[in-house]
Amino acid sequence: MTWWLEDAVPGSAIVHPRGRTITPDEHARLAWLTDNASPVHGDAHRAAGGAFGQVVVLGALSVAVVAGLAEPAVASPDLAVRAVPTGWRRIALTATVLGGDTLRAVSRIHAVVPDSDRRGGLVDRTVEGLDQHGRTVVRIEERRWAPARP
Repeated sequence: MTWWLEDAVPGSAIVHPRGRTITPDEHARLAWLTDNASPVHGDAHRAAGGAFGQVVVLGALSVAVVAGLAEPAVASPDLAVRAVPTGWRRIALTATVLGGDTLRAVSRIHAVVPDSDRRGGLVDRTVEGLDQHGRTVVRIEERRWAPARP
């Protein structure tokens, strides 16, 4: 299920229905691809003796998964240029994510500005990424464009 501009009502929350489990091998691949040599992210033996007892998922992967879970509907091709995000204002990693954790997303809507042609509009929101225990692990403040229902 996806969301449209009409679903974004200031003061409301959109609970995005899908979740995503981050597997340890996905995390390890991203750590390798980004050349992140930190033992807390890539050395299972050393991380086992650390504070978390295992490697910690890269924050960038946690943010990417939460952002993906909270994406709006896909616009028609002629509107694709509008769908480019106008930017994240703030990203906060608020709790540790470990391999095997499942993330979900909730968007808290602050403001909506429809386009003059009413084919979409800008949405100011805070996306909270929650783990399987309901803890907020990621918070993204952003303004982004969402399409109106066709």
